[in-house]
Amino acid sequence: MKHHHAAYGLPLEALDVVIVEDSRQMQTILRSILLSFKVERVRVFDTVDASLEAMLTEPPNLILADWKMEPTSGYQLLRLIRHRNMAPLCFVPLLFITAHGTRALVDKALRAGAHHLLVKPVSPSMLYARVRWLLSDDRQFAPDKNGFYTIDGVAGLLDAQAGKMQTLDNARAYHERATRRYQEALETVEQVFSTEPGAAPDSAPVRAATRPGASRKAAAAAALPSQAPAPGPAAGAVPGKTTGAPPLPAALPAADPATLEPAHRGSASPEAPATRRLKAAKAQAYAALRQAKG
Repeated sequence: MKHHHAAYGLPLEALDVVIVEDSRQMQTILRSILLSFKVERVRVFDTVDASLEAMLTEPPNLILADWKMEPTSGYQLLRLIRHRNMAPLCFVPLLFITAHGTRALVDKALRAGAHHLLVKPVSPSMLYARVRWLLSDDRQFAPDKNGFYTIDGVAGLLDAQAGKMQTLDNARAYHERATRRYQEALETVEQVFSTEPGAAPDSAPVRAATRPGASRKAAAAAALPSQAPAPGPAAGAVPGKTTGAPPLPAALPAADPATLEPAHRGSASPEAPATRRLKAAKAQAYAALRQAKG
């Protein structure tokens, strides 16, 4: 059978509030705030045992309890009063006051039957808003199979929220792994392409000409010997008269590129080991990029 909590529909001025707090400073703060709301009655207790004895005699309309207390904690107090054998105390709403409002703590408290949690320091406006909200909260208590009353529908909402948070955590973790793998692949590609195989300075033109994809004219030009400049007239020579040496031709005849084709077609230059390593590294880098994007 379902029941509304004991403060449902009551005016703020008719509330009988019990404070269970082991800190004298927090007792004073909470008491002064509640009295400023013009509530009917405020009772303060240092321990859970002392508050239970008074509440069983005169059940309040609202309980404010600290989460962490010694020797009995606020969570243990909640579990004690929520059993059906503690009626009518099992229908009294409870607001927790804690300094550590973690997700796990909130989930544990709400599943056990708490109505809300307030994180220290508690301001008067925050407490007033929570108490006003509580007075119009029409959620009902429903007993479980063990005889403990919990707020109806809260467990299902918490399970749905936990599923969404787990999905978000999984998506965030997958995104971080994919980003890390993509960055590693980019670093590998940059490292490979920034490393050039070593080459001797004198053989650079020939290697550029014999590189795969080079034009035939470039290969022919690289194979031709370099032409020396034509010598000028010797010192003391008479213009119009020739010296004993035969004159040099003005320029060497250009080589026919067609004559070089059989040599290039017949035998390809062997691929250097550095070039093979560069190709293998490029293939590995592109494979890593495709795997990271997939």
